[in-house]
Amino acid sequence: MSKKQKDILYKAIELFNQFGYASVGIDRIISESKVAKMTFYKYFPSKDNLITECLIERDRLIRESILSSLEENKDPYFKLKMIFDWFEKWFNQDDFHGCMFIKALDELPHHPDSQAISKGHKQWLTDTIEQLLEEMNVVDNHKLAIQIRLLLDGAIIHEQLFKDRQAITLAWDVVAAMLSHATIS
Repeated sequence: MSKKQKDILYKAIELFNQFGYASVGIDRIISESKVAKMTFYKYFPSKDNLITECLIERDRLIRESILSSLEENKDPYFKLKMIFDWFEKWFNQDDFHGCMFIKALDELPHHPDSQAISKGHKQWLTDTIEQLLEEMNVVDNHKLAIQIRLLLDGAIIHEQLFKDRQAITLAWDVVAAMLSHATIS
């Protein structure tokens, strides 16, 4: 990826993350990326294409970051806790404005790529959690993994709305209680 293409992509991610997809236009992205209109369209033929590429890149970055944090521990329980720790660090960043995938589902209901990428991202997280639960020998790990991912999605929305830095701790408390009552095979 060229430097100009990367500049456009990362500026678009920043703007879409902060302001949403509908309220950010191509002209603003071009202006803030400091590229010519021809350069923009050379790399991104349309706003839909740019949104798709932004979501793909955001998904890649999040997966890479979470997986990297999981390498720090071998115990699946602590790896699951590390996912929550990753979310807490994300929530405490100045550029936390909620989840770009949740925003895409809300703002772009007829954009097929964004729906598929968002679903893939959430499924990846669910699968990652399910694998850890399986390593813990938790019975019905699929159902519990979905429940845990739902708690994470709810924590994202809570933190975005209230900004009280409590969401992820409260969500983890629920997960810890669920795990203490889970059936182990």
